[in-house]
Amino acid sequence: MSLPKVITRSASPSESTADTPLCPTKLNEERENGRKLILGLLTELVSDSSSLSINVEVGERTTVYHVGCKKECIGQILGSKGRNIGAIRTLISSISARKGFRAIVEVPYFSD
Repeated sequence: MSLPKVITRSASPSESTADTPLCPTKLNEERENGRKLILGLLTELVSDSSSLSINVEVGERTTVYHVGCKKECIGQILGSKGRNIGAIRTLISSISARKGFRAIVEVPYFSD
């Protein structure tokens, strides 16, 4: 019985990796794509999508996406035991890390 062949692939110089920094215009475009992705996901989760808004705060190396919504929609955004927002945070942080920046998704806190 023969062992399977292991194929290794090296990245070509034209491929974008997290080690190579993006130019500021490309980075802003990637941040806007992240904002659109979050808005699209949350629009499908909540019953009243007209109240959703996403504000982007850009730091030196970190981008913070602030989610704005009505108090009634917060439970749908968080999900059972925080699973919905946890999954969205995982997706956004993975995508942004691949693009070369750090991203955080913050949801509003409503006190009673």
